[in-house]
Amino acid sequence: MSDNIKSNWLETQVELMKTIQGYEKKEPRKKVGNIDYVNGDGEEKKLLRVIFESARSGSNVVTRTIDDIVASMDGEGYEEAIIIAEKFTHSAIKMIRDKENLDYISKEERLPHSLLEILYAIQKKTFELCESICGKAPTGEDECKGYNRGKYSCLVRRISDDSDFHAKMGWKSLVYDDFSKLVEIKDKHTRMWR
Repeated sequence: MSDNIKSNWLETQVELMKTIQGYEKKEPRKKVGNIDYVNGDGEEKKLLRVIFESARSGSNVVTRTIDDIVASMDGEGYEEAIIIAEKFTHSAIKMIRDKENLDYISKEERLPHSLLEILYAIQKKTFELCESICGKAPTGEDECKGYNRGKYSCLVRRISDDSDFHAKMGWKSLVYDDFSKLVEIKDKHTRMWR
């Protein structure tokens, strides 16, 4: 990911939100340690703020940060906001829960996405990687050259097949890990072709 987010967990969360809900990068705000993404426009505009460093508290999100986000929402016409950060203070979480149009995702909480949402993101990311690496995405299993005679020659195909099995078993955390691996492959491939 080119946003200089140094946390694999944050990067995976951002990629999931972009893939599942269609958020697009608005502007990096590196001097304040966060990046904004936007979904929609007009009255339906939603903000996704990724906080990777706070001037006030390192990586912890504090109540003052929430006040700043609420002010941004009011000033820029956002209907809702989701804040992603590794850690939140208890006061910040209480403040978010008291507001109807705010939500948060933290490393300490459960995975906020359903198994089906993560599988959808894996399918979409697999399709993108097949197009990027092989030149096109196969329309059927027989077109994929990444698996032949019981052996995998493509890590993307292997992860995709693994995620199907993990989903059938109901292992949500492993399906999440599968998506994270695809994000890593995308990053490596993107860096390699710059």
